[in-house]
Amino acid sequence: MNDYKERFGFTLIELIIVLAIVGTVVSVSVPFVSNFLFKINLESSAEDIVSTLRWARRLAITKRKEHMVVFDPQRGKYWLEDKEGNITGERHSLQENIVFADPDLNKIQEEDGIVEFDHPDDSGISFYPQGTAESGSIYLKEKESEKWHTVTITASTGYARIYPEKH
Repeated sequence: MNDYKERFGFTLIELIIVLAIVGTVVSVSVPFVSNFLFKINLESSAEDIVSTLRWARRLAITKRKEHMVVFDPQRGKYWLEDKEGNITGERHSLQENIVFADPDLNKIQEEDGIVEFDHPDDSGISFYPQGTAESGSIYLKEKESEKWHTVTITASTGYARIYPEKH
């Protein structure tokens, strides 16, 4: 009965070795998981902004009236409104730890992360009935990892595109 083959269970040494291996694997994987989550939040915020910009362009064309995506960089919010200032839809917020950030391009009045090339610091990007738009860039930064995404709007087509860096 005292024979080794008849005993069931694990020894204390075996349990300590398994816990050490599991602890090592977890400690190595945590930075990778957190970087992945930061990247997902940044990409999600950029994609939501592009979706709102494209919706503004569609509304401007179909309703034959100027529409604007307005940004509130201090609160991390943005929304769509028509030329009269009527808000269309809901106000959107950036994901957690994502901010509109100063791209440090030395442009006066453009330190809020929203760079409009046609009408500096009017707090938004306008879309016109012809399908054109006010050109500009929106700079997003993840606070912890310092990663950037840039959303640019082309004036002649109103096309919005995401770049996975400060562009």
